[in-house]
Amino acid sequence: MDRKDRIAQVISEFDAQGWHRTGTPVDHESARWLADKAREIGGAAELEPFELSRVDPRDCRLEVGGSRIAGLPMFDGTFTSSEGIRGRIGPTGTGAEIGLGWVMRGGGLENRVLDNARKSGGHQALVAVTVGDRPGLMPMNATAFPKSFGPPVLQVARETGAQLQGAAGQGLETRLTVSVERTEAESFNVVARIEGTEPGLAPLIVMTPRSGWWQCASERGGGIACWLELMRAIMEAGARRDVIFVATSAHELGLMGVQDFMGRRPGIETKAFAWLHFGANIGGALDPSARFSATDGELESRTTAALERHNAKPAEAVPRGTTVGAESQVIAGLGGRVTAMVGGNPLFHLESDRWPDAVDVDAVAGFAAAYSDVAIELAQGEI
Repeated sequence: MDRKDRIAQVISEFDAQGWHRTGTPVDHESARWLADKAREIGGAAELEPFELSRVDPRDCRLEVGGSRIAGLPMFDGTFTSSEGIRGRIGPTGTGAEIGLGWVMRGGGLENRVLDNARKSGGHQALVAVTVGDRPGLMPMNATAFPKSFGPPVLQVARETGAQLQGAAGQGLETRLTVSVERTEAESFNVVARIEGTEPGLAPLIVMTPRSGWWQCASERGGGIACWLELMRAIMEAGARRDVIFVATSAHELGLMGVQDFMGRRPGIETKAFAWLHFGANIGGALDPSARFSATDGELESRTTAALERHNAKPAEAVPRGTTVGAESQVIAGLGGRVTAMVGGNPLFHLESDRWPDAVDVDAVAGFAAAYSDVAIELAQGEI
């Protein structure tokens, strides 16, 4: 089986597993599946567990103007009883009991307004219209998780925006319910190691998240496929230094996975020789743009040369001092050396991010080949 066939098989299997939400049965199945894939290649893989209080949505809806609009809570907000909250709906910053705000992909003023409303205590509850690049509900990552703050927030699809804006303009009476159950659960980072011939050298770490909203075929599938391809390349080429591969869970829940990985290895962010990170949307089919970052000139030049050598799809280096990928931002912020890549994807955080239409296998293969060269160079390097 060649590289493209392997990549297609990995992403199709990942997509078929279901919603990759942290701490769920699908998440557990996916962790075991990925560990088995790593073992088949030859990596010594294990599951590193961490605990969380899982949020299980039950009755999450808004009743307004004779309509019922289903949604999802913000997982780092608070919640309501099964009776919900009744009151007038109005724009954020008004005296309405239920405030109406907006969440735009990529951030911006609307997101800041909603965040301020969450912190201000001016509303008993909030509705957030999520606006992605395509129709559907685009859940936001719970960056404060496991902590909760502010009032209950119901996230709804962008196509409900006009109706809700009209209701807010009239100050209609509404009922918002964000009823959930909390379940003590666990999730797993998948960690594999390839031993180098000189174990005293600082290790190289290859990282990608493996959890998210919905099936996330192109959001997460491409990064996972590249992670496995780099493992295969290192096994075949050999390494002087140990190479640690980590696929983290809880990306959407406050980056709990990478925090647990570092917590088990104090100082690893700077003790590591370098980190390679595959972030979101590697090889998304509907937006060929890709960006990579590097914390120093050597990593940037190696990455640039490898991408050009393999004629990988266009990938621009972001300005030095900028880091792409949330986990990489953590590592770089703590002083670690890291090069990371993210791609474009109009289906980001949407249910329609599915195999095969959302994925460009050729693009994933090109990125995997280029970063395999970078990984081998770093794993066999003299420093």
